Amino acid sequence: MSTGTRTPDDQADGFGGVDGVDRMVRSRWFTNTMVAVIMVNAAILGVATYENAALPYLVIAERFIIAVFVVEMVLKLYAWRGSFFRDGWNWFDLSVVIVSLIPASGPFAVLRVLRVLRILRIITAVPQMRQVVSALFKSVPGMGTVIGLMLVTVYTFAILSQQLFGETVPEFFGDLGTTLYTLFMVMTTEDWPDVSDAVLEHHPMAWIFFVVYMVVTAYIVLNLVIGVIVASMEREVNDDRWKEDQRMEEELHQAVMGRLAELNAQVEHLTRIVQEQGGGPGGDAQPGSGHGGPGGPGGPGGGPSDGDGDRTGGAAEEPEREPRNEAHDRGRGSDTGAGVDGGGDSEDEDLDAGSEPMEPVGPRSQSRSRPGTGTESEGTGS
Repeated sequence: MSTGTRTPDDQADGFGGVDGVDRMVRSRWFTNTMVAVIMVNAAILGVATYENAALPYLVIAERFIIAVFVVEMVLKLYAWRGSFFRDGWNWFDLSVVIVSLIPASGPFAVLRVLRVLRILRIITAVPQMRQVVSALFKSVPGMGTVIGLMLVTVYTFAILSQQLFGETVPEFFGDLGTTLYTLFMVMTTEDWPDVSDAVLEHHPMAWIFFVVYMVVTAYIVLNLVIGVIVASMEREVNDDRWKEDQRMEEELHQAVMGRLAELNAQVEHLTRIVQEQGGGPGGDAQPGSGHGGPGGPGGPGGGPSDGDGDRTGGAAEEPEREPRNEAHDRGRGSDTGAGVDGGGDSEDEDLDAGSEPMEPVGPRSQSRSRPGTGTESEGTGS
């Protein structure tokens, strides 16, 4: 719990420590500010292409923007240290800033052309653009095979078309270089009717060549290239979502396991309490030991213990039935001899009424074990 007193480390973090700078360079407002600076730089580079009186002011504004970029790199290097160089986009930003610091004069005048690379920093500043470009680079291995297939196809058709149409239409199929350029235009469907019309004047059946070539290249191979790029982009997006799902699942798993540990501790605590009171499962206390557990005196279904540790609470129900049997026998003893049969009839009526039959105990149970056989000893005695 915070005491309201700031330690030196907390003050360093709050007033420009490593953690404070890291939070600042990762914040949304810092990113939006750098995006705005990049857009202003792009506008300045565009306006500078015109000869006007504002050119000196544009040069001053451009130097100020370069200073902002330098401060940004210094802050990121201070906050991220060695991890700064683990990201390729950081290398790109650092290279662009270093090139901007080189004087564009003398032998380095050609570097003025590279100033336009500062506009590309918008890619690193916007996460969505960075994701698209990253997916494009990751699709290069898979796209290389498809591009190789397309080059082989175009080269084969170039050799074939130069041999077929080189002599009659030399302006389009005079040599291999001219033929490759012509087939590239046909593949992109740019001005291909002019090429086909010039060839069809001399070769009426040449339409078969153009139809097959355009179907193979423009509609099959190019779509394969597009499909590889789209699949790579989808995989890039799914990887980010998968990482986020894994992180959320791990957090949920930790929360559930922590809750289960708490519940397990509570169950163990309650089990110990029940065992100490003598009524829990696995407890060492015996019934009748003075505790109020199940089966003991004062417990549910409990009765006087006879000292036998194996008797349970259910066995204590017999002593409760004995007084009822004795009262029943006394009632029978006060009846006349004819009352024996009447007692039997009343017992049958009790059984018919659905009352629970009581188990006779003592010697009388043997003389009444076979009702209706005429061996009632009580009637004879009377």
